[in-house]
Amino acid sequence: MTPLKFNVTADMLTADYWLARLADPDTPLLDAGAITAFNAQTRATLAIPDVLDLPETLDAGDVRALLPSLPDGPLYGIDGALIDLGALKAAAALPARLSVRLGLAARRTHLRAFPTDRVAMKRPGDFYFDRFQDTTVDVGWPVAVFHTEIGGEWHFAFTPAAAGWLRAGDIALADDPAAVHDYVNAPSFVTVTGSRAGVVLPGGRYVFAQMGTRLPLAGRDADTRRLWIPQREHSGKLTFIEGHIAAADPDWHEGAMPCTLRTVFTQAFKLLGEPYAWGGSRMGMFGRDCSRFVQDVWAVTGVRLPRNSAQQGRVGINAAAFGPDDTPAARAAILRNVPPGALLWLPGHIMLYLGSVDGVPYAIHDVWRYTHPDGAETPIRRVAVTDLPVAPAAHPTLMTRLVCAQVIGPV
Repeated sequence: MTPLKFNVTADMLTADYWLARLADPDTPLLDAGAITAFNAQTRATLAIPDVLDLPETLDAGDVRALLPSLPDGPLYGIDGALIDLGALKAAAALPARLSVRLGLAARRTHLRAFPTDRVAMKRPGDFYFDRFQDTTVDVGWPVAVFHTEIGGEWHFAFTPAAAGWLRAGDIALADDPAAVHDYVNAPSFVTVTGSRAGVVLPGGRYVFAQMGTRLPLAGRDADTRRLWIPQREHSGKLTFIEGHIAAADPDWHEGAMPCTLRTVFTQAFKLLGEPYAWGGSRMGMFGRDCSRFVQDVWAVTGVRLPRNSAQQGRVGINAAAFGPDDTPAARAAILRNVPPGALLWLPGHIMLYLGSVDGVPYAIHDVWRYTHPDGAETPIRRVAVTDLPVAPAAHPTLMTRLVCAQVIGPV
């Protein structure tokens, strides 16, 4: 078959092609207990504690000690002018003593490094990469709010992914913390298995959740399922309403999906061709970046991965490590012994390993650009299947930059 780009043939662009190459794609990778243990490892890898496991008050110094470093300059605004980071850091200052309030996201919202929607770029005109955008928090995710800035528009909070600033209008705060605990730990729930899926709300309104998000099940009817959806009252208080989805909608699954390579590969290929979006937002357009891609794909099984690629490269079981003197051919030989489904990490990027074909390794990943061995670059800017080039490279490539392979398995 004639190759397309990146040494890929058309049949490689389906999950079935890669699943057919596996001895048993339906073998469970982790049972329920092993998933719990793996998620505990993920939690230990994160810089912040579990949202649901916090005291009622905290010292600001203790919170600051848990935070990653804030974006540093020089950074530029949309007009090309330098951003005054000192003023933003002053606006983000926390009081000495912080009271913890639990809540839920009432809609998908952005987690920001500072209490501002202002775009920050490392280079003027680099609008696709807003360095103040950390990630997105989906509807129904729990948050622990520590502080509200003086204007009342932004909450500083811990989330399951990271710490940062959230739009206060998107967060519903609970009078009773038990309401958040009960919601997150509901025994009956549905999981989003499509890229995004909609819930119909009273009055003809809708709310959308993205792959991997769980929402508690309120009831079953003949043709629909009723879900509990968090709502924010005008006062900011948390309440719940029932939303509806079609019982036969393939973008939802009752409970978690089986933790198998069939699930993981099928989910990954559902996102093939979707746009790359740094921190989940590319100039306001919905999308994922490389780490959120693998995070969402695994989340449907109940497996929780850390937020950023560097942290993801430290969880699971190390299956291979690559040295700076390893040639592309040597690296390809090492990868032939790495099981498909492993996470391939290189500085600033993460990929889902599909396997090797005729000695050439392949991955599916959310990637901005592809560097060829001769240094030429091809923009991709979406989820794609590519090879890891085995040819001798005069310039850094996905293959030559590869650091390790991590298997999602019992820890």
